[in-house]
Amino acid sequence: MILDSPSRSSRSAPAIGAVRRDFAPWKDPGAVPLIRYEGVRKRFGATAAVDGVDLSVFEREFFCLLGPSGCGKTTLMRMLGGFETPDEGRVTLAGRDLSGVPPHLRPVNMMFQSYALFPHMTVAGNVAFGLKQDGLPRTEIAARVDAVLDTVQMRGLADRKPDALSGGQKQRVALARALVKRPKVLLLDEPLGALDKRLREETQYELMDLQVALGITFLMVTHDQDEAMTMADRIAIMDEGRIVQVGTPAEIYEAPADRGVAAFLGDVTIFEGVVQGRDGEGWTVASEPAGCVLRVGEAAGVAPGTAVGVAIRPEKLRIVAEGDPAPANVMDGEVWDIGYLGDWTIYRVKLASGLIVRVSQANAARFVERPVGWEDRVRIGFDPASAVVLTA
Repeated sequence: MILDSPSRSSRSAPAIGAVRRDFAPWKDPGAVPLIRYEGVRKRFGATAAVDGVDLSVFEREFFCLLGPSGCGKTTLMRMLGGFETPDEGRVTLAGRDLSGVPPHLRPVNMMFQSYALFPHMTVAGNVAFGLKQDGLPRTEIAARVDAVLDTVQMRGLADRKPDALSGGQKQRVALARALVKRPKVLLLDEPLGALDKRLREETQYELMDLQVALGITFLMVTHDQDEAMTMADRIAIMDEGRIVQVGTPAEIYEAPADRGVAAFLGDVTIFEGVVQGRDGEGWTVASEPAGCVLRVGEAAGVAPGTAVGVAIRPEKLRIVAEGDPAPANVMDGEVWDIGYLGDWTIYRVKLASGLIVRVSQANAARFVERPVGWEDRVRIGFDPASAVVLTA
């Protein structure tokens, strides 16, 4: 039984990290996707909510649709669940075209942000509801409810009503209700949005472990970049009904497809400039906002005279202390703001051009007096390999 899979605490269970590290079916040309979106379009009046999407999701994958509100990610997920119908194209699951298949006959279940628990039912009653609707025998319902409540660590609260539960406990009940029917795919619509920050972070890792242990494909929708980066095997970035980029969190963060993706996923500074020519194994870019000629690594699709953006993340930049060896790219500026976050300090440095650059520095040691203060003149820099050259 799928719900009898060993938990992370079991000595015989494989290491979750090892499972996730070695899991990459999208790299196997012979692997067959579990879910396919093929040329899918959906309009609401004059608005194209989903505009020609092709996408594949593999079995046992934790896949995330990420994007701003109104980008089409929820509509795309609802088409798999049967709550929306494509105007064009098709959606297949395990090779089966889902056209005309009603939601209750699809091997898919959805967990909503609002949880949608029945207030008059107990925890066990809420979890058992779908099984009773399917007409399963009482003994099987009881066994499956007990098993799934054990899985989400809610067995001891089976007789409580939802109003006697915390937000995290309600989230577990909603998850149990979605899992008890043993779906091939679990759809999660902003599943952690109602939780406070600390509980949300803890639950992210619990969901990751549970997904690996159960071997169920998870398709999650969120607008929270940190949540997607933490939980997903792969992410599809959506904007205006289209998929802009698909990749692992590291691929999308370190090699964004364009300026929009770079700006949406984490903090970034983009130095606009014009390619001058080759410089050894890289290129030189004259950038007015940077106030200098930047040296960058190898970049595809560029030539002298090409207008580009040189994207650099805050953690790739550093403040160059006096006497320290300087990196290839160095700029002078003034500390405009400082944000102390405990583990990191964020410096906002204003360059002569007026561009404000974010520099993050890990607080690896305790200190009493801050070595860099407001209005200090500083030099900041980065290595050529740390930058990403964007042509779009």
